[in-house]
Amino acid sequence: MLARPRQLFADLGSSAIERGLADPRLSHFYEDMRRAGSVTGPELQKHLPYLSLCALPDDSGTAPPIVYAGRLSSQVQLFGSIWSEQSGAAMVTPDPELERAAAAGYLSALDAGTYYGYGRTGIRLGGRMHDVAYERLIMPLRPRPDSPVRMLAYFGVIQALEPQGPAPE
Repeated sequence: MLARPRQLFADLGSSAIERGLADPRLSHFYEDMRRAGSVTGPELQKHLPYLSLCALPDDSGTAPPIVYAGRLSSQVQLFGSIWSEQSGAAMVTPDPELERAAAAGYLSALDAGTYYGYGRTGIRLGGRMHDVAYERLIMPLRPRPDSPVRMLAYFGVIQALEPQGPAPE
C-alpha cells in the first residue's frame, strides 16, 4: 500500500480546465464567467445552486467567510443544509483545519484572477474522520466591468468521500 500525505493541495492552473481535464459543470461555469468578464449577471444565475460566494480574504490565515452557499454546493453536500441555513453572521465550515488549509487558494484567486486545483484532506463529519478529495475553482466576481472585485465564487466538486477507520459505536 502506498503511503500518502494526510493533506494535499495542488494548484493545477486554469489551463487544465481549458484542456478539458475538469468536471464538466465546473468547466461550464468557468467558461461562462470568462465570457462575462467575471461580472455578475445572468450567466451567474444558472450556476448559483453549485456555488458558494465568499467575502474577500483577510490576513487571518483562514478561508474567507461564506455569505451564500448554494443548495447543491460541495459545502452543503459535506456539512448539510442546516449548517448552510445559519442566520446572522457569515458562515465558516465547522472544520478549522480545513479552513486553514483552504486559505491559500482564495489568496491565489485574488492574485492570479482564477484558482483551479485539487485538494485532499481529512475532515470531521458526524464525529468521525473522513478523507475527502475534491477539485475546486475560485474566481473573483465584480458587479460591473469597471468596479473592483467584491467577492469570490467557489465551485467545488467532491471526487471521493471515505470514512477513516471503523464506525463509532
